[in-house]
Amino acid sequence: MNRAKYSLLLLTIFLFGSFSLVFGQPVTVTGTVTSSEDDTGLPAANVYIKGTTRGTVTDLDGNYRITLQPGDEIIVFSYIGYQDREVTVGNQTEINVVLEPERIGIDEIVVIGYGTVKKSDLTGSVASVRGEDLIKIPASSPEQALQGKVSGVRVTSNSGAPGSAPTVRIRGVGTFGNPDPIFVVDGVILDDITFLNSSDIESMEVLKDASSTAMYGSRGANGVIIVTTKQGRREGKPVINVTGGLDIQTIQKYIDMLEAREFARTVNKINPGTFNNLDALENTDWQREVYRDFAPIQNYQLSVNGGGENSRYYAGVGYYNQQGVIPKSDYQRLSIKVNNEYLLTDVIRFGHNLTFSLFDQQNAPNIVAATLRAWPTDPPYTGDGVFFGNRGNGNPLASIEYSNNTRNGIRSVGNFYGDVRFLKYFTFRSSFGIDLEYSDGKNFTPVFFVTPQQQNEETRLSKDRFSRENWLWENTLHFYIDQNDHALDAIVGYTSQKFSTEGLSGQGRNLIRDNIQYLSNDLTDILIGNSASLKTMVSYLFRANYVFRDRYLLTTTFRRDGSSVFIRENRWGNFPSFAAGWRISEEEFFNVPAISNFKVRGSWGVVGNDKVDTNERFTLIQNEMGAVFGVNEILYPGSTYGTSGNPLIRWEEAVQANGGIELGFLNNQLLLEMDYYRKVTRDILIDLPLPGHFGNGSFTYMKFNAADVLNSGFEFNTSWRETRGDFSYEIRAVGSTVHNEVLKMGEQTGADNFLLLGSLGNGQNVKRVAIGRPIGYFYGYQIEGVFQNTSELEAYPHLAAQGVGDFRYTDVNNDREITTDDRTLIGSPIPDFIFGLGLSANHRGFSLDIDLQAELGQEIYDGKDAVRAGQYNYQERILDAWDGEGTSNTQPRVTAGGVNYNQSEWFIYDGSFFRIRSLTLGYDLPKNLLNRLMVQRANIFLRGTNVLTLAQYTGYTPEIGGNVSQNGIDSGEYPVTSVYGIGINLTF
Repeated sequence: MNRAKYSLLLLTIFLFGSFSLVFGQPVTVTGTVTSSEDDTGLPAANVYIKGTTRGTVTDLDGNYRITLQPGDEIIVFSYIGYQDREVTVGNQTEINVVLEPERIGIDEIVVIGYGTVKKSDLTGSVASVRGEDLIKIPASSPEQALQGKVSGVRVTSNSGAPGSAPTVRIRGVGTFGNPDPIFVVDGVILDDITFLNSSDIESMEVLKDASSTAMYGSRGANGVIIVTTKQGRREGKPVINVTGGLDIQTIQKYIDMLEAREFARTVNKINPGTFNNLDALENTDWQREVYRDFAPIQNYQLSVNGGGENSRYYAGVGYYNQQGVIPKSDYQRLSIKVNNEYLLTDVIRFGHNLTFSLFDQQNAPNIVAATLRAWPTDPPYTGDGVFFGNRGNGNPLASIEYSNNTRNGIRSVGNFYGDVRFLKYFTFRSSFGIDLEYSDGKNFTPVFFVTPQQQNEETRLSKDRFSRENWLWENTLHFYIDQNDHALDAIVGYTSQKFSTEGLSGQGRNLIRDNIQYLSNDLTDILIGNSASLKTMVSYLFRANYVFRDRYLLTTTFRRDGSSVFIRENRWGNFPSFAAGWRISEEEFFNVPAISNFKVRGSWGVVGNDKVDTNERFTLIQNEMGAVFGVNEILYPGSTYGTSGNPLIRWEEAVQANGGIELGFLNNQLLLEMDYYRKVTRDILIDLPLPGHFGNGSFTYMKFNAADVLNSGFEFNTSWRETRGDFSYEIRAVGSTVHNEVLKMGEQTGADNFLLLGSLGNGQNVKRVAIGRPIGYFYGYQIEGVFQNTSELEAYPHLAAQGVGDFRYTDVNNDREITTDDRTLIGSPIPDFIFGLGLSANHRGFSLDIDLQAELGQEIYDGKDAVRAGQYNYQERILDAWDGEGTSNTQPRVTAGGVNYNQSEWFIYDGSFFRIRSLTLGYDLPKNLLNRLMVQRANIFLRGTNVLTLAQYTGYTPEIGGNVSQNGIDSGEYPVTSVYGIGINLTF
């Protein structure tokens, strides 16, 4: 690891020191560089001779003077945030240049699979987010910045814990397995990008329809997010950027729980006499005892980029440190980014894109639910400072104190590539990518005693080591020709991949000393475990983009994948797609001055998914099934039938059709893009129960291709830009709908045509999959009211355990009985509508950016309140509980558990919310001050994240992500915080 870092450092130093000299008769050129937005001069703009390292910068008023040598033909003008401009000198001695701001428009270059294309020539559904928009959110994972910025994409936070990654869903959920999209970072295909520093990212493209994702064949069914990191783009003087930020996290809201006197009165209704003197009670607010008032985030970045005649470079170092609002939860990461490219000849180039990420994470125990359940009548400590044994669910402060759970490691992701151009129109490219990760985890628990239920009699230590070694080798041949009215861009390729992981774990008891934490023979009950996985894939790919007269667009794509997950007969999958577009505004007959762009497009295609465990087709043996035999009771090791494998499993396939329209008005000042999509995921791999004769007890599970799921909806993306004098602004809005429905479920297997999900850990499953319903909908009893008296109880069907004051459940099937068959749809965690709104404004150095986010129509199941294994504290709504006839018809009588805690719509909340996602106020320091500081640009900013959330849900946050099984269930998630901070960005 150290040798690699030193080698990269030497390469970077070499690039920084390279230069060239030209001798001859000089010619002096002068002029002014101004901004098109306000006609003012741009200070410290780069002015250099193309193909050389010679250049200068403008003064405070944008004036420059540069000397040219014989042979110098082109001057390049560049400035941060503006489009570069090249000017041929000729006989000119004075050249005044106006630079245009960088903007997203129909001529934007969009990154797609294995290439780029002008947005005007794009036939698929692709959304682009610039890197500068990603750094507005102080987050460890870059995809968190996508919230509310891309139509058809839902990003939810699973947890507010430091280092946690969000859940990303593109155009709904279409599988029971892994529904995550794939990430392609500089050509390397990955399952996550938590290692990346957002400041190193140039852009992120989200590929949504089958035409754009088909180039990734078997891995594109859930969508593709392409991440392009920054490259050296400027010749002449290197550009150095320094960014620093300090942010503070706070709990967005506290959950309203009963205070001591309220709790005591409530408990006395269940167990009279538990509290005899309410005036003697002191209240403990456990949430404020546990959570920190302020938790800091530090984020620093240093980068340099530049280039010479035959090379370009980008190098960045970033440090991120986040302390959690729960003690003993933190995450820190040091990232190193080095991207270099070298031009050996006019037709041969090679380079590399490398990222090294070192991380260190401490994980607090999951004490959120315990904090809410703790009795407010009990203090945190006894009089002598010892932890008090809380009678709720243990003392959460003690759980934190005696927990020591850490993980650290290194991850290296990158690729090495070479290009050769030949026969004018052809380019051959070979690339070798790697994804390497090595990490160690440790969990130590000392001896402690709080109560008989909260104690540890022997020291315990567990350690594990994880390694990931993936590689990807790609070879492509690219053909491009643009002559007369025809343009053809075609690519063919061959790729091979290998994915391998290995884990080794060990645990033992009775350490020699607490400060010597290692596994040795002196420990008792040492258990060793290991795991490993291996998967390979071979692929052939082809794509052709054809454009005729800049108005007729045609794209065809084909990919053939072979995966080792499946047996030989089912190994190969074929994934074609077709797309077409028509730029009507380019037709001679189209003469509508107000409409500057009018394009219609459509696509159809098939993509696949093989994200299942590599052992699913094998029947496995379960080890460690020892048994005691003989007079001496000797333990003999043994094995037994484990899980059933299905050798006939095959590819999941997503068939998707997409239709879109793109409009530009008033010279593209107003842009509007709309799409309709319909995606049916076929032959979904799911676990279904089988009869007992398969072994493993009364039933076992086997993987089948046994379900179809539909996702369909509308998307829109619109923006308005305007400049008035020295004031400019932009308004952006995105929105999307999704209709999710299970079309088929286990019909050919003979198994039940439904599946139970969403375990609460107490024997209850509150989610279900069934035909005609959304995937993973909430499943329970509907509530008609509360039994007010004995006559009403006798008049309506009820469970045997129900009495007066309990819920009256709906007899759904009208059989005059309340049974489990009366449970039905009570909600869905999938939103009906996702919306985002952004506003950017600039005026004389001041800038304002606001991003708003909304989700409507989804429900949340409050699992942390539904699980009652004992007497816990209550949320405030229990104060409205039924306490005699006519007192309440919505809240049941007070109980510690029982029939009212069956899965029902009492625990369902409206999950809709509106949020001010981010707010940033910046100021560019004035030119005269920058000149004294020898700085090209200096921006100071204040920012807030999750500034305001409006929601009906009473929990910490309405964002409840997770996998298909647990999505939308709040089991006591780590609170998502509000973040406020200050920072500075310097460019030299």
